[in-house]
Amino acid sequence: MSEPLRRNRDFVLLWSATLASTLGSQVASVAYPLLALELTGSAVHAGLIGSAAMAAGIALRLPAGALVDRWDRRRTMLSCDLMRAALVAATVAGSLLGLLDWRMLLAAAVISGACGVFFHPAETAMLRRVVPAEHLPQALAHNEARQYGASIAGPPLGGLLFNLGRTVPLAGELLAYLLSFAAVLAIKSPTPATADRSRTLLRDIAEGLRWTWRQRFLRVLLVTAAGFSLVFSALTLTAIVAARQSGAAPADVGLMMAISGAGGLLGALAAPRLQRRKPAAVVLAMFWVAAAAIPAMAVHPTAWAIGALLAAAFFLAPAANAILYTYQMTITPDHLQGRVISSLALIGSAVTPVGPLASGLILDRWGVTAALLSIASVMAVVALGATLSRTIRHLPPLAEAEAVAAR
Repeated sequence: MSEPLRRNRDFVLLWSATLASTLGSQVASVAYPLLALELTGSAVHAGLIGSAAMAAGIALRLPAGALVDRWDRRRTMLSCDLMRAALVAATVAGSLLGLLDWRMLLAAAVISGACGVFFHPAETAMLRRVVPAEHLPQALAHNEARQYGASIAGPPLGGLLFNLGRTVPLAGELLAYLLSFAAVLAIKSPTPATADRSRTLLRDIAEGLRWTWRQRFLRVLLVTAAGFSLVFSALTLTAIVAARQSGAAPADVGLMMAISGAGGLLGALAAPRLQRRKPAAVVLAMFWVAAAAIPAMAVHPTAWAIGALLAAAFFLAPAANAILYTYQMTITPDHLQGRVISSLALIGSAVTPVGPLASGLILDRWGVTAALLSIASVMAVVALGATLSRTIRHLPPLAEAEAVAAR
């Protein structure tokens, strides 16, 4: 019997490193829009920063997955942390010297997002090597709790730090990346490259895409997940602008995002139990709850009300993610992990860059109510499509998927 996860030194270090990295990104998720709004007064510029970062990430996902399968995954994570730390340090210097403008924020967001595209599949692929198979579902549940815990702590921290000075949240982001680097550096488990280096990069990418697309469960689920990602990429900026227009201070905006993260954290704690129930019920309920919560935000768009409704919309997301990632990691060979993870991310988020920019345009032209109703309409279409999909209505239990993979 293998040791429990809390005594697995490498897992604790890997989990802690990603927690620090995610916390830094969450601080930036509040600080960057607030900085852009302060520098330009334009929601379009704030939306452009988010959209450009997402577009860069999407463009790099497939080659990143193939390269992660070729490279040492630990060294890849270390390189990403160092690059992001150096980038944020340069941004801090620009702010202190009075040289910071929205174009510098745009460059920082794009490059940092590109590093994240390499960091995430490397971290997820490493999990398979540092955690025994019997502990993998528990480890993934811990990862979901980590993500939503950072969602609770990061945004209010970003808002509070912004109140102390616009450079302060950037310094916090820098510290987070340095802590992540230190934790990854302490990991001892070997993470050798597994791909055949004699093959071309394009051939490796094609292999990952073919494998992913042949899994009907993943193919149909991720088409609907693309719509879900589009909705929430637009909703984040809309919620921030709505709260600010209702008189919320930066700290209130951070608290609003923390409340939404609390909903996700509670869902992450409930995910193991929900995951044992019918997967279709969990996934469909996630879509319809979100479709109902978004238009309700237009009724009373204060920070507290929006935060509570976002929490309701996020509650079932961890369970749905646990279904997806446990299934994926169980059936995917180790030498394909990076490529499949990147393929899943690409398919699930291909349209997300449209969200922040589109919401910014609607906000500037027609206002918060129009933006929320537009986003709610898209969510309703996604929920209806998922409900009509026979594949989603009859998703197989995870145990059945594992049995098929074993044969």
